[in-house]
Amino acid sequence: MQEMQHAGHNLTTNQSSNDFPSRAEVLVEVRRMVEQAATRTKLDKESVEDLLTAVDEAAANAIRHGSPTTGPKALLRITCLDTPDWVEVRVRDFGAGFSVPESTAMPAPDAMGGRGLPLMVALADSVAIESTAQGTTVTLIKRSAES
Repeated sequence: MQEMQHAGHNLTTNQSSNDFPSRAEVLVEVRRMVEQAATRTKLDKESVEDLLTAVDEAAANAIRHGSPTTGPKALLRITCLDTPDWVEVRVRDFGAGFSVPESTAMPAPDAMGGRGLPLMVALADSVAIESTAQGTTVTLIKRSAES
């Protein structure tokens, strides 16, 4: 836990970080970790569910497309930062990176994929993607209605 200044107020910031094997079975544990961080905030139930769905999409994409399937880099790193007013979740893989699409429009209903990023953008208050040859980090922020 650390103290930080925001608009003249001291805020307590909690941070937790865990590495998970890059397998779909860990999504339940990832969800539990994020939910625990969100319970320390003023987020309402619907906002928490939106955040959990966005994180599920980011983590599933990292597992499916980003992380190697074997070796020491077959990891998914989840970092949560929370204050009473917001939660930030970083989903990091250690794959080869990708070209971040310019459009976040929802694909056609009959498309076989491409919904992850549009869902994240629709459900989180802020989405940032940094992708390099050393991996990809998706940062999702959800704020309480009061902030």
